[in-house]
Amino acid sequence: MNRKHLTALAAMVIFSVAAAVAQNASVESVCRSLTSNPVTTGNFTQEKKIANAKRTLKSSGTFLFSGKLVIWDTAKPVASSLIVTGDKIIQKSPNGKTTVLSGKDNEAFKGVSQSVTALFSGDKSALEKNFTIKFSSTANSWQMVLTPKDKTVASAMKTITVSGTGNSKASTFTGLVVEQLDGGTITYTFTDHKYREELSDAEKALLNTAK
Repeated sequence: MNRKHLTALAAMVIFSVAAAVAQNASVESVCRSLTSNPVTTGNFTQEKKIANAKRTLKSSGTFLFSGKLVIWDTAKPVASSLIVTGDKIIQKSPNGKTTVLSGKDNEAFKGVSQSVTALFSGDKSALEKNFTIKFSSTANSWQMVLTPKDKTVASAMKTITVSGTGNSKASTFTGLVVEQLDGGTITYTFTDHKYREELSDAEKALLNTAK
């Protein structure tokens, strides 16, 4: 699995963690709160700064997160989709080509994807197994820094920092930064969050097809 896929998977772990953190929250309360939003959707923008290069690559689109199903639909600069299930990555390119990667024999993929599932089942131990966690909060903001323990994941990224706003009753994740070992960064901004109780029929079919 290349660094692009590992970065996307790591982003999903942090993306799922951030759904309901609040002032004075703990990792335990975060895991408990995640189950209150079965499906989360919204818009994202991504800025990728390449190490030792004076340029930034930008993209934008929509996201969906629901347990074992994550969908990143990029609209600009070119249309593409990245779909992740419990053990597969499905990438759809602008020309319509579909690539399916299995994570069954990839320890890095397995560790990150299992963490995503663990968060929605309230399993804090699985998250701590894959990352060292540093959490802090103020009256109206919070921040979580994850440092990967797995050597394969650590070979692609140094830290992942997710931030947001809110209080103990309601909170929103707003940003995520992946710091790569070569000095480059990938910054995500999340907006227009919406929540629903279940997947659509089309989304359920997509999850079943990916099994």
